[in-house]
Parts: sequence; structure tokens; C-alpha cells
Amino acid sequence: MVLTFLLLSTLLTLYYPPTYIYRVFVWQESDYADGEKFKFSSIKHSSNEFHFNEMDGYLAEQELSRLSKISNQIDFNKFLQERGTYSFLVIRNDTILIEKYFQNCNRETLQNSFSVSKSILGLAVAKAIELGFITDIKEPITKYAPELFDRDPDFAKITIGDLLKMKSGIQYSPETSFPWLNRDDVIAYYHPNLKKVALEKTQISGEPNKEFQYNNYNPLLIGLAMERATKMKLTKFIEMYIWSKIGTEFDARWSTDENEFEKMESGFMASPIDMAKIGRLVLENGKFRESQIVSAELMKELTKPISEMKVFEERVWAYGHSWWSISDGTKNPSIMANGHMGQFIFTNPKTNIIIIRNGLKVGQFYVDDWTEIFQSYSNQNIHSPVQEN
Repeated sequence: MVLTFLLLSTLLTLYYPPTYIYRVFVWQESDYADGEKFKFSSIKHSSNEFHFNEMDGYLAEQELSRLSKISNQIDFNKFLQERGTYSFLVIRNDTILIEKYFQNCNRETLQNSFSVSKSILGLAVAKAIELGFITDIKEPITKYAPELFDRDPDFAKITIGDLLKMKSGIQYSPETSFPWLNRDDVIAYYHPNLKKVALEKTQISGEPNKEFQYNNYNPLLIGLAMERATKMKLTKFIEMYIWSKIGTEFDARWSTDENEFEKMESGFMASPIDMAKIGRLVLENGKFRESQIVSAELMKELTKPISEMKVFEERVWAYGHSWWSISDGTKNPSIMANGHMGQFIFTNPKTNIIIIRNGLKVGQFYVDDWTEIFQSYSNQNIHSPVQEN
């Protein structure tokens, strides 16, 4: 058995890096604690911190009671624990209504965000366009990665916008099954050289700007374009132009491959209270205090619903340029970033509410279930005792 394994491992190294093989067979499925396994780059917090207002305990209990009724739970606090929650925050009009932590977490604990990272990357692209590093989202990816054109001239048809809205036409299958090594989801997550993957392994299977397909190669190419356009690491760019400008209290970090290239599809980690400041930026159309951090026009472009893909209890889900929206028939859909296992930055502009949830997926309770609660609660919260600022 041991001899067979060694022989198999030796053969596999002819096709895959040893680090990749190790991660696939030893780490196996992606895990919430993966942020502790990968290398990372730090993102320094703001020197001018912003603090949300605190609500007194009695009113906070009222909000928990409201959530208990909406979710048909006797004890919403217990419900959060049973659903594998690590952090849960509700903020309205810059006042914290609920702030709960579990599993030895606290306000400072950096939480894994998985695909919320794609939405943070989208914000960075918008800022890069505003600053002139990138002309606009209609630019072809081959402007920044001519190697793709050399391999297949059809890559010149794919724009940065196509990549952001998941309509690149690049071949991708989310299926993961043994032996896993040749699966796109696994390669984009565990490979130690993600630039090489993006430049050499991607293949075109369809026309761009046609079909929506969630594809983890897309953010790798976007991140590569960002790095080459700005001539700096993504984490440094975000630190300089976004993270340090919105009153963040704690350093964040972004997991990287073995060559310090950020895992664009899933590597962002931050404290929940600071993730809420990203939500606040969305609600304020890119503004923080008196400063326009990201242009309002570009913020609207990022979050504008484009690809409708499901109807859930009369709510239409749509994907924009890296942000999700949920419409219930009104003019102001809820805007959110979400990631694997149920990570959320959820915002409802009608009631000025931000909801942050981090943790594990438990049982069959997943994205639809969380968002049903968030949407119902935030729509009803227009009657909250917290007054407008």
C-alpha cells in the first residue's frame, strides 16, 4: 500500500507541483481555518478610526426578539450558535443593534470571507479606474496579460467587465470529486502558483458577455491586471486607497500563493466590525465622512443588477460586477457580498441596515435561508427604535 502510494505520488509530480498534491490529499476540502494555512499579506488599518454607536442592552434584546419571530426561532442567539456562527452584527444608521461572537471569537478576530473577496476586488478595480490606472472595464484582459493573446487570440475579446460579471466564456467546472487534482475549483484554490494557472491553464469555451458562469479563474486574471496596471500588490493598493480611508480599526490580511500573489477568489480576512465599514461604503455610494473613497458612478456600476439567475420567494437574485443584489420588487434592491459556508456583507438601502455573518455551514441551512432572514428582518426594521442620524 505504501509503495503504491509513493509510486502514485511520484507519477503525479510529473504533472502537478508537490505542494499542490500535498494540499489536495492532506488538506482536502476547503476549510474555514484555511486562512491560517496559507501565506498572507497584511493590510494596515486606518489611523483615523471610525466607531459605530453602541445601543443599550435592552434595545439589543428587542432586536434579537424581532429576529427570533422572523426566523420562527424561540431563541435566536441559540439559533446562531447551532448554525455554526462565529460572528453576527446588525448595524442601522451607524448604530450597532446586535453584535454577537461565538467559538472564542471577539471583535478583533479576523474572519474568513471566502468569495466576499471577489466583491472587495471589485471595489479595488473601481478605484483603479477612478485613478486612471485602468481606463475602464471595457479594456481587454490581453492589454495587461498579452501572454494570453499569444496562446489564443480570442482572449482579446474578453474584457475586465466580462471577468467581473462572470461572463468571460472561460472554461470552468465547479465539480470536485476524487482524485480532485484536475478540477478547476481545486486548482484555483490550492495551486501554489496562481499566476501560472491564470496565464497558462485557462481555456476559452464560449463567447464572452453571453452566459453567466461563476468562475474562480476570472478573479485571478482581474488581480493580475490590477497588479500590472498599478505596479503594486493588490493588498498595498487596497490599504492605500480603501482600507485606510474608511476608519478601519484592525489590520486585515489576504491569503497568497507561494509566490505572494493574492488568492483573489477567496483570500480576504478581516474583523467583522471592519467588514461592516465596507457595507457602509456600499450604502453611502462610495462615500466616507466627507470624502468620496470610490466614485458614486462606479459604485453604482459595480452593484447594478445584470445577470438574473433565480427567484426565491418572489425575490430576484442578480449578479453585477462582483456584487450580488436581491430584489423584492422595489427600486432599491439589497446589495451583498457572500462567500462559501455563509459569509455575508449584506446591505439594505431602504432601511440603511448592514448585516455581517461569518461562520460555518451547518446541515442544509445555507445562503437562501440566511438571506431570507436578512431580507425579512431588514425590511421590517424600518420601524426600529433607532432614529436617523
